[in-house]
Amino acid sequence: MPGTTGAGLGDAQAGDEREALARLRRRVRRLRLAVAGAGVVALLCILAVVAVLLYWHLYLLEPQGTPFTRGPFLIRLSTSNAEFAWTLRHRASVSLRAVAPGDRAVAANGSRFSGLRPGTRYAWTASVGGRARAAGTLTTAPADLRVPIRFAVIGDYGSGNDHEWAVGRVLAAQQPSFILSAGDNSYLVALPALLDRNIFRPLHDAMADAPLWATLGEHDLFVDGGHTIISALHLPGDGKQYSVRYGPIQIIALGLQADAKALAYARRALAEPGPSVRFILVHRPIRAGNPILPLLRSHHAAAILAGHLHRYERQVVAGVLEFTAGTSGEGPGDPGHTRASPGAAISLLDYGLLRADVSADGIAYAFVDEQGRVLDRARGALAPKRRARCATLCVCSSCWHLWQRSPRRRCTPRRSPCRRSRRAAHLPSCTCARR
Repeated sequence: MPGTTGAGLGDAQAGDEREALARLRRRVRRLRLAVAGAGVVALLCILAVVAVLLYWHLYLLEPQGTPFTRGPFLIRLSTSNAEFAWTLRHRASVSLRAVAPGDRAVAANGSRFSGLRPGTRYAWTASVGGRARAAGTLTTAPADLRVPIRFAVIGDYGSGNDHEWAVGRVLAAQQPSFILSAGDNSYLVALPALLDRNIFRPLHDAMADAPLWATLGEHDLFVDGGHTIISALHLPGDGKQYSVRYGPIQIIALGLQADAKALAYARRALAEPGPSVRFILVHRPIRAGNPILPLLRSHHAAAILAGHLHRYERQVVAGVLEFTAGTSGEGPGDPGHTRASPGAAISLLDYGLLRADVSADGIAYAFVDEQGRVLDRARGALAPKRRARCATLCVCSSCWHLWQRSPRRRCTPRRSPCRRSRRAAHLPSCTCARR
């Protein structure tokens, strides 16, 4: 009995061990299943995260920002050439390309296009890393006024406020071939850190399609004599007094005011031959009695384009049409402080810009406010064409010697002795040579 009892106890103990082992195996199996399930769940979660990241990258992520911190913007434009300027966040190669409708693409040499066709609208792109990062249009200057030209005038604009942004949008919508600024391009001073806020961002779209040629006002000159604005806008010449041509149009920038130095420069610039129409760009309006007015009148200047006064005004000063466009952003003056000029045909306190359409029939002016409404219209005349001067060419009836009489306003051939034969030429042999 005791041996039997011992054997039974051994069998019972072995059975317990087998049962415990079986339970352990079941637990291990369940643990493996749990680990496998957790692995599957983790894998599904990873796949879901990857799918979300991939979708976000492909469809929700914003495109890379522009590599340009400023521009590209036009700085020169003529009948066959165009030049751009820009600044980049990081050093990179920029490729410029322009194409006209139905024409092959033209590649720029650095920042400059050459060999463009006159009076043609081109679409341009600026590529960085093989992708177009900026684009716009430009219109080369026509050879003459058979092709109409539109330009715009702004002034006292560089404040960076909502009104300037509104005027900038309207300005771009007008699609001018070039833009003129009558000064005070940055308020309160022209510091380099303020120029993007006050000029290049609000006017970005307009400056991508048309060059901005500016004169300097008091706020531009205050810190460093205007060098910051001159350098940033790449103004021609010394940037203070310069002349620029857009096909048949000449722009003469006189700077802050029409003083003795400006008078001397205007006399030289107006003597240049070629332009069909001339405009005078100056910051402070020119008042009656200024000695420059007879000069402008004698050379048939189309108009004086000024700023300084925070109003829009149109008037005729000593026979010369003058516009004041001083409400393009900084703000119109209150009626008590910024009074209307005596003799002004119209004087407004509305924000806006001056638009000019020049053609062979004359000049159409319009003041367009920040909502795109035309509040004033005016017509201007082109300079009268000079009468052709002629000279009398005479031929001697004896020795056939040719000679020319003094130029006359009218062709009145008369008998004139030949220097060789001393005989007179017959009247039918005298002709008019136009020059």
